[in-house]
Amino acid sequence: MIGLLALSGCTLWVPRGPVADFFLKDYELADYQPDEADFAREVRQVEPSGSSSALGGLVGTLAGGRRGAQTPAASPGFGGLGGAVTANLYDRAQRSEPLPKEFELFALALPIIATDPNQGPTVGMLPVGVFKEQTRITNILAPDVTYNEIAGYGAIFRLRRAFSRDADLLVDAGTSTEGNDDYQIQYRQRQVGPNRAIYYTAQFWYTTQLAQRFYGIGNETEDDAESSYVFRRTLARGLLGFELPFDFNVELSERITSYKVGPGRLDDVASTKAAFPDVPGVSDGRISILTHRVALIYDSRDSITTPTQGIFGRFTYELSDSSLGSDIDFQRFGLQLTVLIPKFKKKLTSVVNFNGWIMTGDKIPFFELTQLGGKNTIRGYGQGRFVDQNGYAINFEERWNAIQYEIAGVDIVVQLAGFIDAGRVFAEGERFKFKDTKIAAGGAVRVVVPDSELVASIDMGFSDEGSAVFVGLDYPF
Repeated sequence: MIGLLALSGCTLWVPRGPVADFFLKDYELADYQPDEADFAREVRQVEPSGSSSALGGLVGTLAGGRRGAQTPAASPGFGGLGGAVTANLYDRAQRSEPLPKEFELFALALPIIATDPNQGPTVGMLPVGVFKEQTRITNILAPDVTYNEIAGYGAIFRLRRAFSRDADLLVDAGTSTEGNDDYQIQYRQRQVGPNRAIYYTAQFWYTTQLAQRFYGIGNETEDDAESSYVFRRTLARGLLGFELPFDFNVELSERITSYKVGPGRLDDVASTKAAFPDVPGVSDGRISILTHRVALIYDSRDSITTPTQGIFGRFTYELSDSSLGSDIDFQRFGLQLTVLIPKFKKKLTSVVNFNGWIMTGDKIPFFELTQLGGKNTIRGYGQGRFVDQNGYAINFEERWNAIQYEIAGVDIVVQLAGFIDAGRVFAEGERFKFKDTKIAAGGAVRVVVPDSELVASIDMGFSDEGSAVFVGLDYPF
């Protein structure tokens, strides 16, 4: 069962000040000047009159009104340096809307009632706050408070801060009473350097997951071979991208990750360390992996986070080499292709997504292998249900914008979706085939704020092993 998303909210106002400006201001807009903003509002309240502009001075300016009432012939009536300054202020007041005295906050709450094959039922509340300066969304707060039988009581703080159209910050910080941790900070900057064609990302992420499951290696592992482990991961990543003509990009990235597999804590599920001691990565202690990746990307979508049309393609090559500082040697080739086809004035959007992975190397830890299952691959199975060196996933999804409305100047879309997911993993050297492909089908309910990165989504999938529900703040692809 899943909870219905809240479809209403309320509008609040946050006074300006040094702290509010730091967290909420759009830095592409001018700084707020109270006297100038008040003057601009007064100018816009009176009717334009070219003759009254000739009164000169501030009186004439105010009487002159707005939208071109101050004519060149009347401008000498201002007189002197003071008149020139006043005329400049008057001109700015005509050209742009004055900044508001307060930041606008739209708030709503989304209930969380979900179940996951790995972690079981979770209940809680996800309040969401959307902050604006003028028409620009500058900050989204989306903390949640939850209860889960395995993780215990938990809370996580989520912030999505847009400093401008081209610079944003992501912060997640939370834990639970049983030690389920999630700490992440990521900064992205676009359009810098020569021709504003360079972009970069810096990310740090630490997680502790208490209920990860492992069934063995291969596409035909049985669900009664289920085992559990505690997974700790620390990741640091840097990415440098270059925009090319015709919607192409090239990205170079470095990733260093430290992994640790701990004994399972679940009374009714075997520990992975006891059930699969010979699988690489299970009994090896802490493993550090340094990878070097290059990606060629084509992206004609109309939005990175809330796309409705276009094509996204990405080919990646990733190398982990012990001679360059990594504990493990492997190579990974990846291909993703996503096509979005809008229909009926974007009321409906058909999405086709393909992912494929090929890996080479010996004794690759199971957590670095290709994994299928979860929100981004096959939504009828738990995260990482099927594991092997190579694999593919195909997704078809039909998105329907069922309800569109506006609250306090914020556009809200309630979206329903139906999907079919399919995929398979392969051993090294195994021939590609569709036989024994894993299939899942289901639906999703989403609340989308098109002008921001907010996509509150609940996806439920059904497979031959039961159902799975995934709650998140983004699209699966």
